[in-house]
Amino acid sequence: MEIITSKQNDRIKFLCKLHDRTKRNRYGMFLVEGYRELSRAMDNNISIDTIFFCEKFFKDIIQLNLIRRAERKKLPVCKVSTEVFEKISYRENCDGILGLANFWSSDFPDIKLSKNAFILVAERIEKAGNLGALMRSAESAGVDALILCDPITDIFNPNVICASQGAVFSLPTIVTNNEQTLAFLKTHSIQIFATIPSAKNIYFNENFVPHTAIIVGSEHDGLSDFWLKNTSIAKISLPQKGMCDSLNVNDAAVIVLYEVLRQRMQKESKFT
Repeated sequence: MEIITSKQNDRIKFLCKLHDRTKRNRYGMFLVEGYRELSRAMDNNISIDTIFFCEKFFKDIIQLNLIRRAERKKLPVCKVSTEVFEKISYRENCDGILGLANFWSSDFPDIKLSKNAFILVAERIEKAGNLGALMRSAESAGVDALILCDPITDIFNPNVICASQGAVFSLPTIVTNNEQTLAFLKTHSIQIFATIPSAKNIYFNENFVPHTAIIVGSEHDGLSDFWLKNTSIAKISLPQKGMCDSLNVNDAAVIVLYEVLRQRMQKESKFT
């Protein structure tokens, strides 16, 4: 097992570079920190280059068990000093384990639609926390895939990985643009619902049992005219009684996603 004690080590310098998006894109690699996230990456066969750890920060025996699991899978494991781990970590309350992983493909051919397609589309999401939360909510609601149209933040951002709690590794996620997304949805005969506060039609009045795509917009600007001015796309809203005219993008999405799930579970129960 390799042991690194110097913060000036070239491998440690490389890990620090990956905190920056341009460097992640250049090298096609990113960081996965934390037991839960790293274990879920391994569960989903994400390509992991090396695992770095420092026992001083371990919270429980589960971190040590993950190291042993990695060794059984013959993954390279590297022990580092306290000072070194503090340098490569991007969390305040770290648990002493971090993986170096490789990018994977995020193209349309990688989507495998279920018998009754269920898609979440998110346009120009800016905040890493919101993107990670969207992934977690979509994965929990049983969405087939998340399609990101021109996202401001990238799916390999360390804070996205953290906020998703590892859902990024199990939820098929496509990064593309509006035009390709619309073409994909129409090709597969998927009905499209755009969420906007001004829509007169309340979301629970719609039938989400057929193939369905729900579209949510950016935190600041909402959906673009590409979606708003397309008359073939249904517009839906959430009832709001207060003075605020919008919700957090994940909050709005999860309400509609679970209505889709509720309707489908209700239909299935009638036939069982």
